[in-house]
Amino acid sequence: MPEFPLAAMDRIVRKTGKVRVSRSAALELSSILEGYALELAKEAIKLAEHRGAKTVSEVDVRAAASRVRSSLPR
Repeated sequence: MPEFPLAAMDRIVRKTGKVRVSRSAALELSSILEGYALELAKEAIKLAEHRGAKTVSEVDVRAAASRVRSSLPR
């Protein structure tokens, strides 16, 4: 079961153009985004722990996003 609702995935795709979105496309987008979110969360936790914090902050998430984004294939 995907973490992100399929209706939300459908809306995200439709925001970029007036197209219909198949259930399998919405499931795949959900799966890909979940994988990205997990990597982002892992990196944000590492950053928070490195600075001795028990709480992940917005700054940790932003820094983690930069690191994860730079490691994505282009």
